[in-house]
Amino acid sequence: MFILLIRLKIKNLAVLEDIELDFDSGLTIISGESGSGKSMIIEAIRYLYGKRASMEDIRYETKGAVIEGVFDLPSTGAVQHLLKENDIPEDELYIIRREIMQNRKSIIKINSRMVTLGALKEIMSEVISIHSQSSQSEALEYGQHILYLDRYIDLENRPSFKKYRQNHQKYKALEAKIKELEYKDKNRVQQLQMYRHQFDELEEMGLEEGEEDKLIEDIGYLDNYEKINSSLSLISNQLSAEYAPQTMLYDITNHIETLSNFDESYKEFNDILVESYHLLNELDSKVSSDLSALDYDEETLNFKQSRLSSINSLKRKYNMTVDELMDYQIKLERDIAELDNIAQSFEILQEDREKALKEMEHHAKDLHDYRVEQKHFLETRIKKELHDLDMPAADFEIGISEANFDERGYTAVEFLISTNAGEPLKSMNRIASGGEIARVMLALRTIFTEFDAQTLLILDEIDTGVSGQVATRMAQKMARLSKTRQVISISHLPQAAAMADHHLYITKETSDHRTSSHAKYLNQDEHAYEIARMLSGSDISAAALENAKTLIKAKNEETH
Repeated sequence: MFILLIRLKIKNLAVLEDIELDFDSGLTIISGESGSGKSMIIEAIRYLYGKRASMEDIRYETKGAVIEGVFDLPSTGAVQHLLKENDIPEDELYIIRREIMQNRKSIIKINSRMVTLGALKEIMSEVISIHSQSSQSEALEYGQHILYLDRYIDLENRPSFKKYRQNHQKYKALEAKIKELEYKDKNRVQQLQMYRHQFDELEEMGLEEGEEDKLIEDIGYLDNYEKINSSLSLISNQLSAEYAPQTMLYDITNHIETLSNFDESYKEFNDILVESYHLLNELDSKVSSDLSALDYDEETLNFKQSRLSSINSLKRKYNMTVDELMDYQIKLERDIAELDNIAQSFEILQEDREKALKEMEHHAKDLHDYRVEQKHFLETRIKKELHDLDMPAADFEIGISEANFDERGYTAVEFLISTNAGEPLKSMNRIASGGEIARVMLALRTIFTEFDAQTLLILDEIDTGVSGQVATRMAQKMARLSKTRQVISISHLPQAAAMADHHLYITKETSDHRTSSHAKYLNQDEHAYEIARMLSGSDISAAALENAKTLIKAKNEETH
């Protein structure tokens, strides 16, 4: 079994001044008096999940809060892809750190590498699944029902689903293009005039690739004509003087040659001097050639400056580079042709849209029929889970009808439920009882967490409003979920606490006029005592303690 969250360190998060907790596999139940700070433990995990920072959560009179979690992330393809995408090297463990500061931006790190809040959310949504009373209402929403059904029947791996999505995107793109053409057609005359004016202006300019850089280079050269001419003339005069450097080198070379007959060490100088002599002759030829070609033409300079000025003016007017202007000219030509042939364009686009629509309808029908054919598997499974949760008279049905096209086809899906015998089926979001909502949602989670065996499951007080036999059944469900994944739950149910593999107790103390929470794992006797408190309140009777031990014993017998 996976242990995803290994350690959690929390500093200055509301009443949690300085807490460090180690977690293990199985079911961890968090309990404590009301207001002791239990919810802030889950809130800390929410920060590691990607919750947006809130200054309200920072402990009063401190600079900021720090939450750090040590995770053994699952090696699923999705997680590995997201880590690679965010340049986070593969490692055995991953330390995720959030710093929420009063006077500066929050910092998020994974293994010392800075990441964005969006990236953290993407990664951790593959690792943590948090369920609370607030998320229950979200899951009951009508729009979620099709997602539950499609996931259960593995619809997204059906070939027609991918083909439908492709054709749906194509259809939407064609729709947008047709609307654009309709708009253009309304303003076609004005649009054509503007496009033609811009095209003529750009065509008349006759922009060429690399022209701008060449003009800048030529203008720089002509602007410095005097300096260039003076330097070339000076070099030419010196190289063609009566006793030029070449002549001096020639004479020295002859004398070096003579010395080499008596001292071989002079030979190496001879080669260098000969090479220098030839280089000077080459330089003399180039300078003479450049002087002959050098021609200052003020008219050419003025033309080039004017041309560059016109190009810069055009760049400013269109707010584009020269390359972008050349591309825009090509686009204008295409747009002009399109507007000239708008009727023909409409016809082609409408034909393409009809083809895409037919393909969409074909694949959407396959998806719709598959949902109708397969829905009874999920209906049966949900009924079983509800019966297990002490709702024997509950009836459940998945209503399927045809609706408008969207990204998943044209199927409308609605979960319908009747919680009592003789009552008609009605939409799930119309369930009134908090206890019934809790059981329905636990049933759904029991089913769908099977798809997320490699995620950490957080249950934040989802059992509020239930008691008696229902509470026992819910506790058993939590225990079963924890057999295949790590589960951390805040619970008020003594039955759930009795099922715990690890029982974390939160207390609150006041010292020096400041309140802070403390956490500890309970030993066997403390575990029984806390369950007794949950059963009977602050006045713990011998009977309550005996009941607590009976609950624990029943759990141990079930385990073994």
